[in-house]
Amino acid sequence: MSPEQQQAVASLRYFLYDRPLHPELFTIHAEDHLCRKAYEARLWVTGCSHVISVKANDRCLTEVLADTHRDLPDRGRLVEMALRGEKEHEGGEDRLRYTMNFQLEQMSERVFANTHAELARLGQTRGLFVPFPDWMSRPPLSPFSYLDYEARARHLHVFAYHAFPADQTLIKVQCIFDVA
Repeated sequence: MSPEQQQAVASLRYFLYDRPLHPELFTIHAEDHLCRKAYEARLWVTGCSHVISVKANDRCLTEVLADTHRDLPDRGRLVEMALRGEKEHEGGEDRLRYTMNFQLEQMSERVFANTHAELARLGQTRGLFVPFPDWMSRPPLSPFSYLDYEARARHLHVFAYHAFPADQTLIKVQCIFDVA
């Protein structure tokens, strides 16, 4: 059983780094590489978690949602937070600004099933959608990660959704990287 199969909402943490992280630190299930005139971005689905790295103006910011047992470096770590409730964070500097909001939402069975179906439908048409049917603990709903993003000339706006059917919980992370 891979570490991602053991992921639980309670074990996830949010990190922000001022540098890129090496791909060998993660199991990458899906990825996208975006090149715009003002920035370069990498988006990775790493189980029911993600890594988003943006480089611009000789700066880099990397958002990570990962398990607490994942061995991540201390060097370059700007922020670390437990995923509880709803939190916001702003960072970066004038040339590369970053804004993030995350929300952990536990839902009723019916609301979760409807939300799960709607996000799965949207994930078939845009972004990175990765279901994990082998990890099912509450059939017929499988855990998934969905990164929906809008990449403009000078900003990247990402909505990340991570579904945990066993807990009827959805993690929503919205982040914006702005390049001056």
